[in-house]
Amino acid sequence: MIERKPGVHSVRSVAELSNILVERIVKRHSVLIIAAMFGLAAVSAQAAPLPETMARLMAVMPGTYDTIDQVAAEAAQGTPEANCHERRHVIYARIDTPQIGPNVLFRQGRKGGPNGEIIARGLAVFAPDTEANGIRMWLRNMPNAERFTDLHLKKELWGEVSFDSTYGGKCPFHWRLEADTLVGTLLGGGCQITSNAGKAMPFDARWVVTSQSLSIFDNTYGAKGQLMSGRADKRPMSIQDSRVKI
Repeated sequence: MIERKPGVHSVRSVAELSNILVERIVKRHSVLIIAAMFGLAAVSAQAAPLPETMARLMAVMPGTYDTIDQVAAEAAQGTPEANCHERRHVIYARIDTPQIGPNVLFRQGRKGGPNGEIIARGLAVFAPDTEANGIRMWLRNMPNAERFTDLHLKKELWGEVSFDSTYGGKCPFHWRLEADTLVGTLLGGGCQITSNAGKAMPFDARWVVTSQSLSIFDNTYGAKGQLMSGRADKRPMSIQDSRVKI
């Protein structure tokens, strides 16, 4: 037990109170520092999915796709001809085009199979979107597209690739990673594209990519809601386990 003498008692009390105050200040600042550290960690954890989502897209989406399995399954199930999908052969290949960006895929679609008529040819351009916490994808056309047929096999032309700034790019997709599934939907739930005649056409789409499959749904409608392209039943074009990585 500490003996307190007259005249010293108050001095020791002040000293003790000072020590207690200092200890409290140190503890409080320690708590604030730790809280700040956890706050930064939370921000980092929230931002982490963006590079992870981009890496998954660039690793999983490139490939050679064919709907032959879906076509065969629908035939075996007795699906009415009007509801059957036509065969499509689609390529998504990553190309090195720094003049456009670091994450670009060449896309090409053929009707009827790998040697069929080309019905689509263009670029898919990806970029992080920190505000929406996802990855944006723009589908863009290329000037003189015929020259870039099978572009994934023509590296000597990659440096000459550009996109048509007067067409497309008005309906970006928003990609997010949900467990092992990549889901791409239109920002805001839908948008309008402009036809060659200059008319606005509502566009609706949803794409889903996993390591085993690609599912693509996209419909375009007229001013009165009539279906212009796509499917009335909204059944997506689907590819299951039929890809060869390129």
